[in-house]
Amino acid sequence: MPFLPLFACARRGAQALAPRPEPDLWRGLALCLPLALLGACTSVDQVKPIAARSAIQAPGKPRLIVSNANDGTAIKLEAAQDLQVDLPLGAGEVANNLDWVISDLKPGVLTLIGTRFERTGRDSNPTEADGTAVFRLKPKAPGRVTLTFALRRPYSLGTPSRSVSFDVTVE
Repeated sequence: MPFLPLFACARRGAQALAPRPEPDLWRGLALCLPLALLGACTSVDQVKPIAARSAIQAPGKPRLIVSNANDGTAIKLEAAQDLQVDLPLGAGEVANNLDWVISDLKPGVLTLIGTRFERTGRDSNPTEADGTAVFRLKPKAPGRVTLTFALRRPYSLGTPSRSVSFDVTVE
């Protein structure tokens, strides 16, 4: 039993040392809280319209260039325009043998002209240099197609690390 009074004193002492808020402060908070709640309830949020992404196009130019920053956008090509898609590859992705591949391109609208890899920096170790995978495509016939790229190991059918797609319309 000698510990109980000591514990009770220590508890009372800790409560006595703790700062207590002033009663005027509580009154001020008590008045502000209902006003804040009332203001929150009466504010009317207007519904914001969803901004439609406009189609990317370059009328009269020989080439239209897009990148992964344009993922999900619509692209309008003229029959005489080439499409160039620049997709970044980090040093870790290059070191792990990952590459961008066309995973979905229905035949008939676009034809692949070629691909290449452009290094960003001049690094002495090629496995540590990042860069950009560049794809060039040419319209074959008027129509609409979804062009999808996947970042994965070549010849792998597994789940890609990343994917990028574009809705391409050839006029």
